[in-house]
Amino acid sequence: MIKVVKFGGSSLANAGQFSKVGKIIREDKSRRYVVPSAPGKRNAKDTKVTDMLYQCYGMAEAEENFASLLRKIQERYDAIINGLNLNFSLNKEFEMIAENFRKKAGVDYAASRGEYLN
Repeated sequence: MIKVVKFGGSSLANAGQFSKVGKIIREDKSRRYVVPSAPGKRNAKDTKVTDMLYQCYGMAEAEENFASLLRKIQERYDAIINGLNLNFSLNKEFEMIAENFRKKAGVDYAASRGEYLN
């Protein structure tokens, strides 16, 4: 039997949570497909990545400078990458997101980037 597993945002909020999820997936070889949510809140006062993406895209639609907020989103992913000691960068993906936000790619595109990046 092949299993599909889904992990919500708080399960993927930081590197420690990613490590736990990785262990869960590796414990059962039949877990072959993983559906990740975007990183959720790390604590009660935090903001979910999806909410940040909506806000960032709203700024882009309003022709406001969204670079600082997009950088904060990238910092969340960079913290996960670094916390897991991974050797890769999402710089090109974030450049593409910025370009597509400027081109008004749509709110659905914006919301989907969190899952895409995970």
